[in-house]
Amino acid sequence: MTNTPLAGKKIAVLVESQYIPGEIRLYRERFAAYGATVDLVSRLWGQPSLRFYSTVEPGVVDEIEWIDVDKDVATVAPEDYAAVIVSANYTSVRLRWSEREDVTAANAAEVARSVPAAHFFRRAMADPRIVKAAACHGLWLLTTSPDLLAGRKVICNKVVLADVVNAGGLYTPCVAGTPEDRQVVVDGDLVTNNSWHATEALIDAVKDAIVAGPAAGVPDPLPPLPDPRGKRHVLVVLSEWGYWGEELVGPLDEFDRAGWTVDFCTPNGRRPNAIPVSMDPDFFDPALMRPVTTPAMAAKVREIDDPATAQGRRLQTPISLAAWFPDRPYYSAPSFVRLLEAYNRALAAARDSIARYDAVLIVGGSGPVVDLVNNQRVHDLILAFHDAGKPIAAECYGVACLAFARDMNIRKSIIWGKHVTGHCLEYDYKDGTAFVRARNTFLDFNMGPPPYPLEFILRDATGPDGGFHGNFGHPTSVLVDYPFITGRSTPDSTLTGRKLIEVLDGDPPLRRWGW
Repeated sequence: MTNTPLAGKKIAVLVESQYIPGEIRLYRERFAAYGATVDLVSRLWGQPSLRFYSTVEPGVVDEIEWIDVDKDVATVAPEDYAAVIVSANYTSVRLRWSEREDVTAANAAEVARSVPAAHFFRRAMADPRIVKAAACHGLWLLTTSPDLLAGRKVICNKVVLADVVNAGGLYTPCVAGTPEDRQVVVDGDLVTNNSWHATEALIDAVKDAIVAGPAAGVPDPLPPLPDPRGKRHVLVVLSEWGYWGEELVGPLDEFDRAGWTVDFCTPNGRRPNAIPVSMDPDFFDPALMRPVTTPAMAAKVREIDDPATAQGRRLQTPISLAAWFPDRPYYSAPSFVRLLEAYNRALAAARDSIARYDAVLIVGGSGPVVDLVNNQRVHDLILAFHDAGKPIAAECYGVACLAFARDMNIRKSIIWGKHVTGHCLEYDYKDGTAFVRARNTFLDFNMGPPPYPLEFILRDATGPDGGFHGNFGHPTSVLVDYPFITGRSTPDSTLTGRKLIEVLDGDPPLRRWGW
């Protein structure tokens, strides 16, 4: 890439008195090094130019500095710039001041939105071709505009944080341990930081966004499609708190044998881990009064649980469901309408992106109880597959996710009237098998009995015209009631994968089986 990737580009930097000299110098020097021209812009109050004074901070700025500005925010067009930046410190505070005297409780927000700088920034926000950036307190220019700020991922100075959140901004702290001078959040064409100390990082993020162009938008959380593509493409959803080994390995072996491509997904993109006893052939299941894992299966689970093996590396970088599907806002959120609109826009894009997949499988174990069953994003993912008419498979406690996946307008489970299986009451235990994530951090937590009897939940969720089939006493229990393929527990894992294959590729395709 050229050393001047922004050659010919113009950057507008909004300033006012009590600016930070070091920040402004960095904008001028670093953007110039990238080939761009920086225009300082402010409200000039009818004057051809104005001088603005800097802040004074012992040890940082010991003497007042001055800058001359001859670009009036009321007359320049944001469309003339590749990027518009609101500088840190008091810039946004001063630029929000209005000379109007007719301010009332009813029109206060409108008055704040109508000041020239806020109007300028709103115009820029409405144009995806312009990269927007707000340093430190800069988002104050947008906090009266929830139609533009709601649903956007941002970071800011803590002084303005409550205003930003009340306007619907999604406060997104940087990863813990990130140095202060790297605290930057990028949401497509919006770049923010929480302090002028991160100015260099903000400039570089703005540069990257300009170079990427508006088509780049928010980075795609999904991996690229394989080339050449396998016969089928299936998404496997796993808990970060521990999956039962065979309930992943059993279906996965079947998918691999069929030549399918498999992507893995976890709630937050963390690597999933097998529950320790699920890779122990000597574990004696207290409810069944026998071992449930063969030595051969235990070896396969240990292999995929080990990130140093080829199989284990497949789980190293799962898709983050949190980065893929949006979080539905609280009904009590101050900007609920704007947040709901932003949520539905993001949800529509996420739903469209499942077109790459032919089916989804939710793996069981004790972990799903913690981070899958009552996870609204998991429900939205399931609903997307359901509305697209794609097969949905689930095992053991993963089946509970289906019971709670509901259109929020209808609020009836999608398995109402369907026939399913799952962990039956006779298989419930009094002593649990712990949680991997907790075990690996600060707790050694064993929940004891399951927090709910899955059978009762599934009986109620399927209603009078459907049904739960535990098939207690039978070696296996897998049901197909299209589009659902459900497996009862560990011994049913391989059969669950096999039946999903028959649903998609059988001749004729399987639509009903096991009841």
